[in-house]
Amino acid sequence: MKSQQILAKLIKFNTVKDQENKIIMKYLADLLKPVGFKIQMVKDKKTKNLNLLAKFNQKKPVLTFSGHTDTVPATKDWNYDPFKLTQKGNKLYGLGTSDMKGGIATFLQAVLKQDLKNLKKGLNLVFTFGEEEAIEGIQSFLKKIKLKTKYIILAEDTGLGPVVASKGAYAIKIEFEGKAAHGAEINKGVNAILIAQDFIDKLEKYFKKQKNKLNSLFEAPFATVNVAKVLGGDLINRIPSYCCLEFEYRTVNYNQGVLIYQDILAILKKMNCKFKIKLINQIEPMLIKNKKLINSMEKLTNKKVVGINGATEGTYYKKYGYDCVILGPGNGLAHQPNEYISKDQLKKAEFLYDNFIKEFCY
Repeated sequence: MKSQQILAKLIKFNTVKDQENKIIMKYLADLLKPVGFKIQMVKDKKTKNLNLLAKFNQKKPVLTFSGHTDTVPATKDWNYDPFKLTQKGNKLYGLGTSDMKGGIATFLQAVLKQDLKNLKKGLNLVFTFGEEEAIEGIQSFLKKIKLKTKYIILAEDTGLGPVVASKGAYAIKIEFEGKAAHGAEINKGVNAILIAQDFIDKLEKYFKKQKNKLNSLFEAPFATVNVAKVLGGDLINRIPSYCCLEFEYRTVNYNQGVLIYQDILAILKKMNCKFKIKLINQIEPMLIKNKKLINSMEKLTNKKVVGINGATEGTYYKKYGYDCVILGPGNGLAHQPNEYISKDQLKKAEFLYDNFIKEFCY
C-alpha cells in the first residue's frame, strides 16, 4: 500500500470534531497490528474519544511519529468532495490532506515498508484526537501514558522544513466597570469603553518595548499582541458602564508569558480603574535545544531549523520532557477551502521519514 492509497482511506473518515474518531482509530490499529505493533487505545473520560499508541520493540525505543486525526469543518467554498481524495495533475485534494492526514499517511508508509524485525531500536506511533479546537487529545494522552522514547517527530505541515520552536500563547479577558449615566451628562458617568481604549493604548506601547527581547528562530522574533474582541455599551444615549476586552499575546522565551502577565496587572493597577481579569488560556513555548537532534535534522533535510508562530501538540510533548521536531509535508493550506497536498510532497516526506528510521532505529 502506497502513501496515496493510505491517504485516500484516511480522507474518507469524517473526523470533523472527531465524529468518526473510533472508526479511524480502528482502521489504524488494523493496519499496524498485523505487522507486529502492540496497540493501546487510550480513552478520554470526558469526551469518550480515543487516542492510539502503537508500539514496536519496547526494549530500546528511540523514535516516535505523531499526528492528530481530527480536521476542521469544510466550508461551502469547496469545489471537490472534501471526503474523497481527488487527483488533479500533481495535486491531491481532500479535507485534511495538508493538516494532517498527509503527514500521517507518509509516516505510516515509511514505517510499513521497513524490515521491522531487523530494527535495533524501537518505534512508537501516536495518533490523537481533538487538536483543532483545544489541543485536548494530546493533553489527555500524556496525563495517562509515559512514552518510552527519545525523539518525537510531529508530522504537521511545515513544507518538510524542521521546526524546533513554537511560540507560547496567553489569552486574557478583562472586564472594565464604569458608571452609567445619560449620554448628555458625561460628567456624571464613567465610560467603560474609554477605560478599555486607554488600556489598549498602554498595551500597544508596552509590546513595542518587547521588540528588544529577541529569539531569532522566529519570523517575528519578539512577543506580539492581538486585541481580538471588544464588547461594551447598549444605547447610543447612555454612557456605557461595562466593557469586555479579550486579547492574546505570543511569547518567544520561557517565563516571558508570566512576566508579561504580571506587567499587565501592574498597568491596570496604575490606571486606578475597576476591573476583573481572567487568564483564559496558557500555552508555553516549545524550545528544543538538543544539539544532536538539531544537527541530525538539518543534515537529513538539508534545511536550517526554524520556529513557527503558532502552537502545536509539540508544546505539550516538551512540557512532559520529550524532544519534539515538527516536520511534515504540505503547502501551507491548512484550514482553507480546496485544501490539497502535492504528490511530490508525499514522496519527499516518505523518503525523509524512511531516512529518519534508518538513522535512529537501525
